[in-house]
Amino acid sequence: MLATFHRWRHHVACLLLVYASPALSALSAEDLAERIGVGDPALGESKARAAGCVGCHGGDAANTSIPRLDGQLAGYTLVQIERFKAGQRSHPQIARDASTPSLTDAEDIAAWYASAAPMYGNGAAANADIASLFEKGDRSRDVIACVSCHGVNGSGAISGSDSTPAIGGQSADYLRARLRTWRAGPQNGAPISVMNLITRTLGDAEIDALSTWLSQLQPLP
Repeated sequence: MLATFHRWRHHVACLLLVYASPALSALSAEDLAERIGVGDPALGESKARAAGCVGCHGGDAANTSIPRLDGQLAGYTLVQIERFKAGQRSHPQIARDASTPSLTDAEDIAAWYASAAPMYGNGAAANADIASLFEKGDRSRDVIACVSCHGVNGSGAISGSDSTPAIGGQSADYLRARLRTWRAGPQNGAPISVMNLITRTLGDAEIDALSTWLSQLQPLP
């Protein structure tokens, strides 16, 4: 128990002294620890670079079809790594790379990304219909409000052991592709999810508009 406490304090100290952006430094130590999970962000950077994660998943990556992970909640990132390992998500390179790191390495890498400055858009353009869909949903289609899971401005949320991802400021191309994949139904034996249900009534134009709007949000930590 004492060792766990000291490890937690070490992670928070690393975050505050090395990685905390002005936005993240406004959080309490407990909230910071919850965001980065049990991994060590100081070790995670070198592991992420050695594994080749940074070239594709950094905020400056040129390929906008690849998700940015800057500021992503560590718990969510870890679940996705496990899904790739289990074959429930498919991508030739990621499936291969995700099978390589140990659980400890994956926790450290996820912690490092979580400790980075959050993804940040250039300010969402006015779109009353899309803003309403995000904030209120559409009861006539059983579409749950995005904010109820993804937080204010798409900053992500943690509820118990579950994390819903930060999506504000994420690449529009990636968001568009993921929404269409969810709309197509569960993939590779994965159980049906709330996202499969929510997206089934969304048309292509609506997905395009929602993806663009989300990519412009400026999330809070």
